[in-house]
Amino acid sequence: MVFISELKKMAQGGRDWVVLGVDGELVDVEVPRDVGPAALLVSSVTDALKTVSEDGLVVDAPRRDGVWQVEAFVLNRVVVEALDSKVPVPGGLFDAVEELGLGWQVRPVGG
Repeated sequence: MVFISELKKMAQGGRDWVVLGVDGELVDVEVPRDVGPAALLVSSVTDALKTVSEDGLVVDAPRRDGVWQVEAFVLNRVVVEALDSKVPVPGGLFDAVEELGLGWQVRPVGG
């Protein structure tokens, strides 16, 4: 697992983008052109989805076209440098970026 301090060193060393998988490891993918400072690379969900009530009963089957599976987090140098070094990777990234006042772009993998 990569730590924020390591990401900051990469950014200070001139790396413009960092891409982290959901396991917290660096991922070698091409960063989409025109991506914002923080993006989620997502793939479509193909598994069956069900909404389950508190008592364990299936109550609904949501539409899969509005649900995505996050494959990676894309962060530019400015975002990495602004993150608190205590942010857990990858679990705390989503909230930490939003606390910086930034939103996330949702981009399809390969798009």
